Amino acid sequence: MTEIFEKPSQTEAPGSTARCRSPSRASLNLSFPCLQNGQSSAMKLGDCKIHEARKWFVLVMLSVGRFAGAAESVSFNHGPVLTVIEENDLVVDTDRHYTQGIKLTYLSGEQPASGCLSNFSRAIPALGFTVEATRIGTQIGQSIFTPADLQATSVVTNDRPYAGWLYTGIILQRRGWTAGHHLVLENFQLDIGVIGPDSLADKAQTWVHEIRGFDLPQGWANQLRNEPGLALKYQRAVSLTAGTPAGRWVEIMPHGGFSLGNVETSVRLGSSARIGLNLPDDFGPQTANALASPDGGRAGAQTHERWSAYAFFSAEGSAIGFTEFLDGNLWHDSHHVSHEIFVGEFRFGGVISAPCFETGFALVHRSRDFHGQDTYNRSGSIYFKYRF
Repeated sequence: MTEIFEKPSQTEAPGSTARCRSPSRASLNLSFPCLQNGQSSAMKLGDCKIHEARKWFVLVMLSVGRFAGAAESVSFNHGPVLTVIEENDLVVDTDRHYTQGIKLTYLSGEQPASGCLSNFSRAIPALGFTVEATRIGTQIGQSIFTPADLQATSVVTNDRPYAGWLYTGIILQRRGWTAGHHLVLENFQLDIGVIGPDSLADKAQTWVHEIRGFDLPQGWANQLRNEPGLALKYQRAVSLTAGTPAGRWVEIMPHGGFSLGNVETSVRLGSSARIGLNLPDDFGPQTANALASPDGGRAGAQTHERWSAYAFFSAEGSAIGFTEFLDGNLWHDSHHVSHEIFVGEFRFGGVISAPCFETGFALVHRSRDFHGQDTYNRSGSIYFKYRF
C-alpha cells in the first residue's frame, strides 16, 4: 500500500546518517491507492479507508502542532519596564474636570511560577487559568480635578469640587494560559496617598498656568480637605488573537475588574481591540486611572526583536458606588455633587514600538460624571515606555 510519507532516497552514500524530516516539511502523498492493478474491489475500498484515516490523523497532528507552537511563542520572561503616562485636556482645548494626570510605573522582570514570588502568588487563587509568570512593581502619580469656571473665588455649587490626589502604589501581576490557550493578565494593585492640599495639585496647576501664560485658577481655597486616600484595584484581561506566531496582526482583549476604597468604589467591564503590524507581546496601553498598570517588556529568550505599529480602540463601562472626587470628603464636610452611577469611557489612538522603546497617544472621551454636568469629558493621553 502506498505510504503517506515518501520514503527516503535509497541512493544515499554508504555510511551516511539518515535524517528524520518533520511532517510539516515532508512531502505528503495524499492520493488514494484505489485503482491499482491486481486488487479486488474490497481490497481497494479497504486501502482507501485506511489511507484516508491516516491522512486525517496526520493533518490533525499538524494542526495541534501549530497551536502548540503558537503557545510556545509567547514569552514568560519579560524584563523590567518603565512607563510614564501624561494626560491633559489641553490637547482638546478644555481646562476643567479631570484636567491633568501623570503616573510613573516600574515593573520588575517576570519570574517563573516556581520563583521566589511563587509562595505569595499561590496564596491568591488563580481561577480559570494556570499562572506561568509573576512580577511586582511600584508607581507614583498625581491627578487634578477642577470645575469649569476657574475664575470664580467662591464655591461653584453646580460643578464638581477642586480636588487633588497624590499617591504611590504597589503592583502584583500574573500571566498565564486558560484551558483554551488564551493568554491572561491579572493585575492586583494597592494605591495609597493623600487627597487635599497636601497633594500639591493647586501648586502644580498654578505653576503650569504661569509657564504657559494662562489665567491663574482662583478657586483652590475651596478644594477638598486633607484626607488619606486608598484604592485596592483588581483587573483580569484575556487576549484573543488572529495571525501567526511570527506576527500577530489583530487582537481583542476583554477585561473586567473592580476598585475598592474612598478614592473610588466601582466595578468595570470593557474590551479593547488593536490591529497593526507585529503586535507586541503585551496587553496594550493603559490610562493613568486604569485598574491595571502597563505590562510588557523585552523577552530574555528573544533572539531578534522587531518594530511594530498598530491602532487601537477601547470601550469601558463603570458602575460607581462612591468617589471622593465627586461625593466630597469622607470624614469632613465639603462641597460635593451627585455622581452618575453608570459612566462610559472610549479611547482610540496609535502606538509605535521599537525593541527597547515604545510610545503611544490616545484621545479619551468620557460620559458625564455627575448630575447636572453640561457635556461629556475629553482629554489626551500620551505615554513613553522603556524596556530594559
